Amino acid sequence: MSDSSADNTKPKIMLEIVTPYQHFYEGRVESVILTSLDGELGVLPGHAPLVVALTPGITKITVGDSEKYIMLTEGFAEISQHLVLVVCNAAEWPEEIDVKRAKDAYDRAYERYHNAKINTEESVFSRHSVRRARERLHAISEHGTKKQKRALSKLSDKRTQDES
Repeated sequence: MSDSSADNTKPKIMLEIVTPYQHFYEGRVESVILTSLDGELGVLPGHAPLVVALTPGITKITVGDSEKYIMLTEGFAEISQHLVLVVCNAAEWPEEIDVKRAKDAYDRAYERYHNAKINTEESVFSRHSVRRARERLHAISEHGTKKQKRALSKLSDKRTQDES
């Protein structure tokens, strides 16, 4: 029996990821690991029904023998035995993230957060912006291409030199 026929007999769950701008992903997967308010949540076929709030982070999906990673922002997931429906503000493959844009967004959010008055609405918004930007940079450093990682390293080195 070949590996591909063994993959066809593995239980799968349908995963749909939808943003306001696109139907980002749709396909049958063996497992999904989401980043929620309470930490990481693993979902396998046959999971008990659940609705969970998502925080910015890296979602891992297993398709056959391969693992794929997706950067998701705030949203929620509706989980049932046969379907994981994710509705979030944004979704992107780590290798498609623009490194300079992500780094600039982090720098702006970090500065805005540290200049915001404590316990203001701006402070809360800024804190969430920092987290989103930091998670995008983390997605690049963990799952981006070699070219992205080099560019991120150069941008980080430049910032360190500018601060000196």
